[in-house]
Amino acid sequence: WFEFHKKLILLNQQSVLEINALREESTKEWFVSFKKIPILIYEAIQIDIWKHKVFPLLIEINEEPKNTFMLYTVFYHEDIAVSLLENVLFHCESAETINDSALDLVDYAVKNVSLLLDMPNIEIYENVKDPNSCLEEILEKKKEFEFDIGIRCISILRYLAEYADNLPLYVLSRLLATHDVPYLLAELIERHPWKKENAEGENVIYNSGWRKVKSSEEGKISKIEAQTWLGLRELLLNSKSASYYEITEHRFSQLLKLQKYLHECVLDQISPLIDLKRWLNYLSVSSSNASAPQAVNVELLPQIKSSIMEKYHKKWKKLAKHQSKFIYSTDADYIKNTAQILSDAYDLEKLDCVDIKECFLCHEEAKKRCSKCKEAWYCG
Repeated sequence: WFEFHKKLILLNQQSVLEINALREESTKEWFVSFKKIPILIYEAIQIDIWKHKVFPLLIEINEEPKNTFMLYTVFYHEDIAVSLLENVLFHCESAETINDSALDLVDYAVKNVSLLLDMPNIEIYENVKDPNSCLEEILEKKKEFEFDIGIRCISILRYLAEYADNLPLYVLSRLLATHDVPYLLAELIERHPWKKENAEGENVIYNSGWRKVKSSEEGKISKIEAQTWLGLRELLLNSKSASYYEITEHRFSQLLKLQKYLHECVLDQISPLIDLKRWLNYLSVSSSNASAPQAVNVELLPQIKSSIMEKYHKKWKKLAKHQSKFIYSTDADYIKNTAQILSDAYDLEKLDCVDIKECFLCHEEAKKRCSKCKEAWYCG
């Protein structure tokens, strides 16, 4: 399992480097060509179930862990799988390969995005109550990962909404009729869990980690807020949505709250939202009771979660006892060997060199940079 975890880390690192270098995304191509994206969905859901079914039993059976290394790795595995999903689903052809796993992905993403609104349970700004407690430390890390996963799932929902026309209709039905994702995204705009004030009263914003907002960035729409708005636009303006999304009085009042946020500063930064503003203006002068004929909704059931739950039904305690041998191991050699496997995953020399510089004259590979402008590269 740790070898597989290591490969997932390396794939994620490679994907991030390719995106940052604006180079052809070979990692994405691999997942698409071999139709391996459902594996990422399976891994994320599997760990999510493990957190709720097995992890509490591990603590109950073994009490406080002696170190956080093993448990941290399991929690990190879910975050890595979701990070890869966020990266590869940016492309339409990726979404088209997830097939029936799309239902599981929608359910998983909605669940984790909803957690962002449950601030008392997802609060990550408190200091660990007992810095010497391994259990307190791992619970804090668990909350941090869950917050990061929730933020990434906003992007995933946006991509699913954008590519809904390329996915089976039951995906759009799941997003609208089952989970009311427009209402969820509207609530996120209202409560913006990705930004707040820190203990010093400074504005901080989340982007794979919390950082202070620079004075030059005040008023600038963050990446995740943009993803939320674009997800809303794609769902509400899709011509097929009306059949699955009746504008009830409750939804009517919630959606109209968005109008106050669509001011000139926002529209200048995200011009596609002009269409959403027009749609909301039209909605405001129309009757909240007016709705299109509802489509006949044949509900399909997600398979991944149900298959895992069925496989381990009434076996969770047995599984926890078995895993205790490894997660709570005090064997120094075993821990050292496992740590060595994972340390190799952070050896950047083993990754492809994706940031290849070109000579600004001949466009061959360049190894020297201009000492004056610090921007141009040359080969000799």
